[in-house]
Amino acid sequence: MITFYINLDTAIKRKNKFEGKGYKRFRAFPRDEVPEILDKKMTSMYNYPRPNHLSRCACFLSHTQLLEKIVNEKLSDVLILEDDAIQVNSIPIDYPKDGIVYVGGFIYNKKMMIETPPEITHKKGINLCPPEYRILGTLAYIIPTPDIALKILNRIYSSKRYKAIDIMYGNIDIKQYYHYPGSFREEGAPSQITPNKNKIQTEDYEFISMDKYIKNGQNK
Repeated sequence: MITFYINLDTAIKRKNKFEGKGYKRFRAFPRDEVPEILDKKMTSMYNYPRPNHLSRCACFLSHTQLLEKIVNEKLSDVLILEDDAIQVNSIPIDYPKDGIVYVGGFIYNKKMMIETPPEITHKKGINLCPPEYRILGTLAYIIPTPDIALKILNRIYSSKRYKAIDIMYGNIDIKQYYHYPGSFREEGAPSQITPNKNKIQTEDYEFISMDKYIKNGQNK
């Protein structure tokens, strides 16, 4: 398996966390490199802060450009990590080849306005995300083949408007599998997109406050 971690030039501390572990760094795009066409095509609420919007665009660009690399170099079995990921469980060896395989992130309702937490009974190992839910967060996921990467890109690029990359992944009719428990969780560092965020993505595919995570005894 090839592992890339997406990392801004300015995020040196996060970069150091991956040094010497055999991971490949993929340079994340900063806000000031977002092309105008992407800026205009990305959908954000009218009151969403401009810096956050541009960071969302930059995140979108970083992930799609890494998918382009997978296609162009015909790479298979690629694990993509964001640089605030911390490994807490083993990474699966066997997994489906016809969709995205998440090893980190969180499960949420398909309709964003429904705030009731999903109630899912996970089985240990590979699960298929139920149709009424979707996996959000691009913390850690596997692209099994270059054909899947190309399929994702074609469906994204054919969209009239763009949304955050994790939402796009859930909207383009690509199968979303996940390995339970998750191999990675967020470290709890300040978000580079939404600095005031106080929640983390856990190995149970929840999106909860760090206080609740600690209270539940998961920070082992």
